[in-house]
Amino acid sequence: MRDISTFSVYVRMTAQPGQRDALIERLREVLRVGAMSGLESFSINVVLDDPDTIWITESWADKLAHDTATHSHPVVSATQRVVSLLAEPPVTSYGHVAYRHDGRL
Repeated sequence: MRDISTFSVYVRMTAQPGQRDALIERLREVLRVGAMSGLESFSINVVLDDPDTIWITESWADKLAHDTATHSHPVVSATQRVVSLLAEPPVTSYGHVAYRHDGRL
């Protein structure tokens, strides 16, 4: 069953060589400064065979919650600090949760 209200964001980011850990810390900073109401989960995942690439997976209550949080002044300001660490523009995909497993069967 598809949960059409839950909004998903998937982002691939490639850091400048050797800057992956700094990129991760800046992204954590974005979470700390922003009012992320509606953010249900957020993970930063490292790529095992690429020391400069990360994947971000976000799950939001809905698209409105995502748009409100990510367009807020504190988040926009913090996000601008992320850009200088990137080797190329992020690749972003949007969707809806089709299935979620919460660890319980």
